Amino acid sequence: MPLHDSDTTRVLILDILRLSPTLPDSSQLLRMKEPDWDYLIRVAGMHRLGPVLHDCILRKNLLPLTPPRVVKVLQKTTRKHSLRNLALYQELIAVTRLLAASKIPSLALKGAFLANFTYQAIGLRPMRDIDLLVPKTHVVKAFELLKENGYQTGYDGLPEAHLEGKKIHLPPLARPNGIPIELHHRLTFPHPNGVTDEYESAIWTRSISKRMGNTSIKFPCVEDLLLHLCYHATEGHQFSIGPLALMDVALLIQDNQIDWDEIVRMASNGWRHYLLAPLYLAKLHIGADIPEWVMEALDVGRDKTQWLESAEYLLFSELGDHMLLNSSMQKILCSENLHERIWSVTEILFPTRATIATHFPVRPDAFRAFLYYPSHWRRLMKKKLPLLISRLLQQPAEIEKLAAHKQAFSSWLETDTGRTPDQ
Repeated sequence: MPLHDSDTTRVLILDILRLSPTLPDSSQLLRMKEPDWDYLIRVAGMHRLGPVLHDCILRKNLLPLTPPRVVKVLQKTTRKHSLRNLALYQELIAVTRLLAASKIPSLALKGAFLANFTYQAIGLRPMRDIDLLVPKTHVVKAFELLKENGYQTGYDGLPEAHLEGKKIHLPPLARPNGIPIELHHRLTFPHPNGVTDEYESAIWTRSISKRMGNTSIKFPCVEDLLLHLCYHATEGHQFSIGPLALMDVALLIQDNQIDWDEIVRMASNGWRHYLLAPLYLAKLHIGADIPEWVMEALDVGRDKTQWLESAEYLLFSELGDHMLLNSSMQKILCSENLHERIWSVTEILFPTRATIATHFPVRPDAFRAFLYYPSHWRRLMKKKLPLLISRLLQQPAEIEKLAAHKQAFSSWLETDTGRTPDQ
């Protein structure tokens, strides 16, 4: 749900981020009230926009029009993420070397590439963790290797249980210093029609190398990074990562020569909706330099009414509420079909053995996985359920509206690929 009723503040945030030397109307800042600035600070913190907002305010000479308290908050955030990203930078080098020494191939993913090679300073693009892609045949070995070298996981489930179904990465690992690492064995959810299989198989052969210190780090090529950014923003998170997703797309395009023919080819192979929404919004709001012929090839004018309102709403919605509303919960709140609602409750209370195995120490094919249902129910009662009930009691209409927009956007994605939404 939107954090605040001020549409003008949301427009201002996007105008500040826009890839232009000036603000269209700097008097916007003079009309901002204290609650508007509080809202801007909250959005910046929730969606990791503080450093890049601060940088854009400086570059567009907006400092005299910005309250000192706001500038101070954004400066503090920039310093924090600069130091954290430097630590992540060193950790990425160390982990890559560790894996390479055991002949385990890896690709560093979008966050590391963007922070180090796309944004103008390392602290401008905050990173939550280090994401590495490792072949499925090697990923459990990599997981155990990191555990042997001091990394710990807070999950009791078996790493092998994360290799099947809709799981695309193993549980996070972290050193005592708190830097988390996620080992991915794929970047897209398996699709019954094989829509993303070509992408998954080609990403390794098209990879590129970049120097970080004295170490060569492999990354996906820029086209595959762009595809991943778009997929991650839409299918992966339904825009819950906020305007940062649009900024990532716009700066990657600005800083690199993109093979647009390849992007359009992928769109024709079932990726159209994954690409259309983020590319259109990045062009509209951030000024991303996307050729008009590409937008025409994506058929941008055909069905905006089916997704645009939901995408714009989701872009500034509450991150915590997104995480409470998986597909089953969306159906419980939004479906008019009683049978579907009951079935969704059943799915939450009685998950498959494979799902149980991702959280508890039991094999996914073992009958005794069913014995962990009481532990699963305690986990629900302790974690998600109290938060969900609290939010429903506080703002039921807003939660239901968010669920409806998530479901509408997911359904629109489905019309291009024929897959059943599972997020």
